Amino acid sequence: MSEPRVTSAVLRAARRQARTSLIRKYSTGAGLGNLLLPGILLVVLWFVRDADFSDGLVAASGYVFSGFLAFGVVAAAVMGVAGELQTERDDGTLLRAKAVPHGMAGHLLAKLLITPVDALIPIVPAVVGAAVLLPGTMPAETGRWLLLLVVFLLTVAAMLPWGAVLGSVFRSMVSFAWAMMGIYALAALSGLFFPLALLPTWLQWLAQATPLYWIGVAFRWVLLPDSAAAAELGGEWRIGLALVVLVAWAVVGMLVAPALLRRMARRQSGTVVAAARERVLNRGY
Repeated sequence: MSEPRVTSAVLRAARRQARTSLIRKYSTGAGLGNLLLPGILLVVLWFVRDADFSDGLVAASGYVFSGFLAFGVVAAAVMGVAGELQTERDDGTLLRAKAVPHGMAGHLLAKLLITPVDALIPIVPAVVGAAVLLPGTMPAETGRWLLLLVVFLLTVAAMLPWGAVLGSVFRSMVSFAWAMMGIYALAALSGLFFPLALLPTWLQWLAQATPLYWIGVAFRWVLLPDSAAAAELGGEWRIGLALVVLVAWAVVGMLVAPALLRRMARRQSGTVVAAARERVLNRGY
């Protein structure tokens, strides 16, 4: 088969898998439960709509809302992808993909198609709700909406490879759960939901070494008024540095993830899958 035909077949298989996965996920109670989070968030923001940070420089509702959007994308790209790879390794999905010509390429391409949609599904009702209930929270200019789309896609590109890295490195749901708890803690300390200047200096430096802080900066830069920059470290957005950091994380992740995924695929066998199923039957995870 020629290279164009191979590419076309892989793309078709990836689209079919992405469509099937999304339909299966969001036709279950667990998938639909993700849509409750925007509602809960909007209720919380409604009650804190008059609160502010940094002596009135930025509204608390707008700051927290931008953090919710940022972390929603991170959760879909990192925790969502890593969790799915864990499950697929144990239930034999990856082994079946490995057995089909170009199956792993199609499987990973499907992840690239699924993740942006997966991130958007809870974000869209949150954005609509915020525009109705919290006037001024969402951009008023078309250019700002386009910038929000660019930041969204760049965040997906920066974080998705690292979701694949986590999914290939951690071999049990227990270790994976600890890693997820670490990401939640990192999100809480990275300035996504309150100004980082409120934390000790050493934590400020630690947060700036992570991509989550810079993702938060990018989302706030798009969504908050220019005056809110005074609440940032240094009193400015540093958006150029934020974009460079995210591109760097994307590039490094795209170099590291394929190698780890190939190693994980090579280790998949019927014996490994059978042992995983036995472990799940005995331990429940």
